[in-house]
Amino acid sequence: MEKRPWDIWKEKNAGDSVRPWDLLNPKIGRVDEETFEYRYTNHCLNCPFLIQATKTCKKCGCFMTEKAKLPHASCPIGKWGPVTVSTEGESNE
Repeated sequence: MEKRPWDIWKEKNAGDSVRPWDLLNPKIGRVDEETFEYRYTNHCLNCPFLIQATKTCKKCGCFMTEKAKLPHASCPIGKWGPVTVSTEGESNE
């Protein structure tokens, strides 16, 4: 029996606390622009695991332009980790 895409994603991301629907949850904040730049521009764009055409990570399968905006997200190879977002929208890494 062939595995469904969802099953493949779950296996790949077994230890990851980020789920695709987190992007739709208004209760989950977003990191500030500085943190996003640190994550995405400084690390993801230079990473050999980033598929440049789709901005998708080969390790976790996520769209990194969106994952890097989530405060509880982390890089699958440990280049950046989760941050706390205050009510004013500031983040602390």
